[in-house]
Amino acid sequence: MPETVTRNHIAQAIAGLSRFKLSHLDTPLEDAPRLRKAIAATVPADSGAPPHAETTSRAARVPRILVKRDDTTGLAFGGNKGRHFEFATAHILERGHDTVINVNDYHSNQARFIAAACARAGLKYILVSTGKLDEPLTGNLLLCKLMGAEIHRVPPEYADQMVDRVVAGLEAEGRRPFVLPREEFADLMGMFGFVETGLELERQLQETGVIGPVRFWGLTGRSIAGLKLYAKNRGLDWRATAVMYSPGPLERFEEITVTRSRAVAERLNLPQALEPGDLDVLTGYTGPAYGVPFDGVFEAMHMAAKTESLILDPNYTGKSMAALIAETREGRVDPAVPVVFIHSGGTPQVFAFAKEIYAWSSGG
Repeated sequence: MPETVTRNHIAQAIAGLSRFKLSHLDTPLEDAPRLRKAIAATVPADSGAPPHAETTSRAARVPRILVKRDDTTGLAFGGNKGRHFEFATAHILERGHDTVINVNDYHSNQARFIAAACARAGLKYILVSTGKLDEPLTGNLLLCKLMGAEIHRVPPEYADQMVDRVVAGLEAEGRRPFVLPREEFADLMGMFGFVETGLELERQLQETGVIGPVRFWGLTGRSIAGLKLYAKNRGLDWRATAVMYSPGPLERFEEITVTRSRAVAERLNLPQALEPGDLDVLTGYTGPAYGVPFDGVFEAMHMAAKTESLILDPNYTGKSMAALIAETREGRVDPAVPVVFIHSGGTPQVFAFAKEIYAWSSGG
C-alpha cells in the first residue's frame, strides 16, 4: 500500500518555505446549484424517462458543483497566481535581486500578478510581452503598465534577444536581475502553493459535507497538479481533470508535470510524486489557438455569470467551464461524484474581449 503522510507533515513542510504575503487566504468554497440546474436543462433527455420525470432525469445526470474561488485572492484582481508568487517573491528577495524580467503572452495573467508582486515588494519589473503587437493596452497588459511595469512588446521569436539585451543593460547599471523563465524555482512555486491549497480544501470539503471521492476540475498547469500531488500523498480519492487551454502535445505536459512533481516532493519530503496518468487531461477544448475562444467558451461565460455571478475569462477559466459543460452533456462526468471547479481568476481579460463577448450575446 502506498505510503501516506499527515496533514501536519505537509503543513510543516510548507511552513519551512520562505514566503512574502500577497493573498487573502483561505478562499471560499461555494456551492453552485443554479449553475448545476442550468447545465441540467441542456443535457439531452433520457429517452427512457416518462415526460413528467424528464426534469428529474436530467438533473440526476449532473453532479453537484462547487467552486473554489481563487479569483478572490485579492491582489490586482486576484487569481491562483497569488498563491504561486508568495513563494517566488520571497525567493527573489532572499537572493538579493532588485529586478524581475518576465516573458509572457499579451493575455498573460501571470504577467499581471508578477507586476503586482513586484510593486508590493519594491522590485523593478520588466515585461517582454509577446504577440498581438497591434492590440491596444487593455486587460492584463494595461494593469501591468498601471502597476509600473516597463513593457517591451516583441514578436515571440525575438523574446530571447530582447531579454539578453535588457539583462546586459541592467547589469551594466549594477542591478541584479532575476529572469523568471530561466529559473528552475519558477517551475515549482505553483505546485507548492496548491499542495498547501489541498490543506484548505480537505477541511472545507469536510465542513461542506462532501465525503468520499471528489473530482477537481481545472486547467493544465501547476495548480491542478499540486492538488493531485497533495491527494496522492494523503491517500485521498481526489480525481483531477486538467483542461488544456492551448494546443500542444499531451505527452510534453505530462513529462513536465511529472518532473516538477518529483522536485516538489523531494523539497517537501513527500513519499510520492506524480506519474503519467495521474491527471485526466482533456485536449479537445483548446480552440484554434492560445487566447482564441470558441462558441462554447462564450456560452460557458454567460451561463456562469447569469446563474452564479461567476465571471470567467475567455482564455482560461471559460475554456475549463466549457469543457465541464460539454463533458457533462455527453455523459462523461460521473454524476455521483461532486465536482470542484477551480476558478483561477483571469477577470481583467474579460475586458480585452468586450466586442466578442457582446457580439456573441447579441447573436453574432
